[in-house]
Amino acid sequence: MKIFFLRHTSLNVEPDIFYGQTDLDVSASFEEEVKVIKKKISKEINEKIKIYSSPLKRCLKLAKKISDNVIIDPRIMELDLGDWEMKPKNFIPKELVENWEKDMMNFTIPNGESNNDFLKRLKAFTDEICKNEENVLVVAHAGSINGMISNLIEEPFDKLLKNYWERISYGSLSLLKRKDENFKIEFIGR
Repeated sequence: MKIFFLRHTSLNVEPDIFYGQTDLDVSASFEEEVKVIKKKISKEINEKIKIYSSPLKRCLKLAKKISDNVIIDPRIMELDLGDWEMKPKNFIPKELVENWEKDMMNFTIPNGESNNDFLKRLKAFTDEICKNEENVLVVAHAGSINGMISNLIEEPFDKLLKNYWERISYGSLSLLKRKDENFKIEFIGR
C-alpha cells in the first residue's frame, strides 16, 4: 500500500500567523502552482488512486484540480488553534507559548485542541484507510501530514516535526509505503 501526502498550495496570509483551521483561500499563484504539482504527481503516481481531502478550501480546491472524484474527510483538518487562530505568534502571551513548547503533546491551546487529541483524530482516519489496502493520495496540511506520518511510522510527533516540518512545504509531495505490516518513508517533501 502507498500513501501519498500532498500539502496545499501557498496562501494569502502574513508570515508568523497561526492559521490552523481558519478557512483561508489560496494565493494568486494557485494556477501556476497547480501546473507544477500535476507534473510532480504524473511522475510519481501512475496507478488509479483514491483521493482524500481536508474540507478546508486550500486543500479542496487543489484536490478538485487533480480529480473530480474526491472524498472529503474533516478528520484530516489542521490542528484547531482555538484562540490563537489568525493571531501573530508575538501576540500570544510568552508564557503560553513556552508552556506549549515545553509540553507540546499535552498542552491544550485555549479553546483549541492538544496535539494528543489531534493525533487521535488523524489516527482514526489512517486506521480506516489502511483497512482497504488501496493506494491513496491525501491532500492536507503540514501539521496533519506530519501527524499522519508520525502515527503510521510510529515516530514521536515532536521528533518528527523537528526532522520534517520545513521539508513539507507548499505543494510538496511525500510518500509512505507499507512493507509487510510497517510503513516506511520513501520520500518527504518533493
